[in-house]
Amino acid sequence: MGRLGIYKQRLTCFDVVWQTVGEKYFDSTFGGLDWNKAYDRYQPQIAAAPNDSSFYELINKMLLELNVSHMCVIPPDKKNLIEPILSADGSVGIDLRLIDEKVVITAVEQGSAGESAGLHPGFFILEINGRTIQQIASEVEFRPPFNDRNKRQLITSRIQEHVYGPTGTMTRLIYQNGSKEVHEAEIRLTPRGNKVILDETLPPCFIDFNFRLLEDGDIGYIRFNAFMPPVQERFAEALSGLINPRALIIDIRGNHGGVWPIRKLLAEQLVSDPVLFWRYRSRQAIKEVYLNPIKNAYVGLLAVIVDELSKSSAEEFAGAIQAIHRGIVVGNRTPGNCVVCDFLKLPNDAILVFPVLQTITSNGTVLEGHGVIPDVEVALTRAQLLQGNDSQLMAAIRHLKMDKQGVHHRKD
Repeated sequence: MGRLGIYKQRLTCFDVVWQTVGEKYFDSTFGGLDWNKAYDRYQPQIAAAPNDSSFYELINKMLLELNVSHMCVIPPDKKNLIEPILSADGSVGIDLRLIDEKVVITAVEQGSAGESAGLHPGFFILEINGRTIQQIASEVEFRPPFNDRNKRQLITSRIQEHVYGPTGTMTRLIYQNGSKEVHEAEIRLTPRGNKVILDETLPPCFIDFNFRLLEDGDIGYIRFNAFMPPVQERFAEALSGLINPRALIIDIRGNHGGVWPIRKLLAEQLVSDPVLFWRYRSRQAIKEVYLNPIKNAYVGLLAVIVDELSKSSAEEFAGAIQAIHRGIVVGNRTPGNCVVCDFLKLPNDAILVFPVLQTITSNGTVLEGHGVIPDVEVALTRAQLLQGNDSQLMAAIRHLKMDKQGVHHRKD
């Protein structure tokens, strides 16, 4: 395509983005932004953009003025940026969090390359592939919602991306162990399972699902990294495997979110009566979404664990469970990165991500920007991790033991 063709295509893409958001964005007031004037301000700049980089920078700058999550244009050669961790087919097998401004290993997957390399919860990372943590963090572009929780989520996620990637590639870590000794490890990324393709325009996702019994077999524990297939089937299988459990813990820390039907299907396995779960505000109306319980649903004690990396669908699920008093929420407050979005392929094969629905829990809480405030707020600590203890999981277990009726520590 010649220069004139590229110029015309950029203007066409800009028009499509502006018009699509103008017609389908859930807030007809655009948060007070004059959308027509935004077009008038940015169209001449788009027309004068000297290259693709400037074009995408400008179009995303316009979208940023709406101050909402799930709003951007992804260049055609960077589609994996939609969820780079979720779409990576290789992993070191460790989880990371910011604790006291240090990047700490919070979990090591059993049988993973990270475990074979001697990594352990509580160790903290100093460098990845020759770059310091500070250098990696400096690359982060902050996006809405503009709060400290989302800032930490963006920084942590950016650092985590460096321990994921193509299967077989090498990652070099410099870390400090519990004795303050500095070590280096060369680790080959190993394959992840459960590859899911939702849409040909989007990169594949790799879904992790874990289930086990805790506390002498009377507490079920389920953890998964996204609300996507085949989680609903695995969730049902896990619940059917519980024999007279006293309680259930659903751990969605670091959960990336997912698709609408999955979070509803999971929740319907946890209630005994029809109940209002969410309200969705669109441009046209507010729609109420009710759960329709399945036969033999699990109705025992329930705790949901969240943190600042629990996003989108994870926040919807936890916030709604809390609002209907179905279970307690434990952990750190979530970032408030929570609207329902759609995807549109643009004429140049870029992807427009844009919100079409605003999530409101049954008690009237708008989750975007606000997030989910746990009933039991507890942070991870490096000292506990070095001892092999997960303080958030321990808190969930402790409060379930205190609450045989499932009524303590819940917020109205």
